[in-house]
Amino acid sequence: MLYWYTSEIEIQARVYPVQQVVGQPIRYADSTSQGDQWRWEFGNGQESWRSRGVVYYYQPGTYLIRLRVNKEATRTFTVVIRPKPQSSQQDSIVSIQGPSNGYEREKLVFRAVGGGARQFTWRFGATGQIDSRDQTAIYSFPTEEDRSKPHTYTVELMTDVTKYPIRKQVTIIRGYNRFDPPVDSLDFVGNDIRQQLQQIAEGQSFNTHYNYLLRKYLCNRNGALVQINSTKANDFYSYCMGLQFDKGVRIDGVSVVSDSTTSCITRLNVTQHKP
Repeated sequence: MLYWYTSEIEIQARVYPVQQVVGQPIRYADSTSQGDQWRWEFGNGQESWRSRGVVYYYQPGTYLIRLRVNKEATRTFTVVIRPKPQSSQQDSIVSIQGPSNGYEREKLVFRAVGGGARQFTWRFGATGQIDSRDQTAIYSFPTEEDRSKPHTYTVELMTDVTKYPIRKQVTIIRGYNRFDPPVDSLDFVGNDIRQQLQQIAEGQSFNTHYNYLLRKYLCNRNGALVQINSTKANDFYSYCMGLQFDKGVRIDGVSVVSDSTTSCITRLNVTQHKP
């Protein structure tokens, strides 16, 4: 007499990674010892009758993957598909962030942004030599003997991830006496903004000071980011509206970040307190 013993198959399978970005591969594989028939259902209308392979998802969401082996045993897996990170070509390459014009002997700030570079070589075109090896370079263009017209310099930045130098034209005009110490334009801007914000905080004409800042520095973009004391943030309009009702606020300082193409301020870092 023969006795047949049957037992449920124990599925040995993997799906990995269980969290992935849209359009990137997710691998699946079954190594069940008794398996000879497979049906994978991926929760998005796709199916496979192979023991292993790769599947792609093109919409973010949570998907349930079901595997059936030998038409009898079943196992499920859950995968989470995230949207692709927002990026642009400008973010992926190195560019120079800095002013397009300035004055003689004025301290101008230039930054290398994007691309993940770690080594920097700046040449500002006035000396023919390397002027800085830092990611952020501060430079004062010299006074020219011929001061009858503006002088245009070509700023060159070379990094460890660029094959050729990145170039930016900067026009320097006559402005300060050669015996004056260098001045920092960012100090002037930050101090002017601080004074205008303080006027709003003290209940002075909101429209006058708000519109002055909006037109002169923010290119009429009222959604510019304002970070307060490095902990909280608002858009520019909401910050100014709140400031006029938050009595007793003292604006201690303002630093800015501007768009390298338009020179419009895109972010204000404000330090403030209440006595």
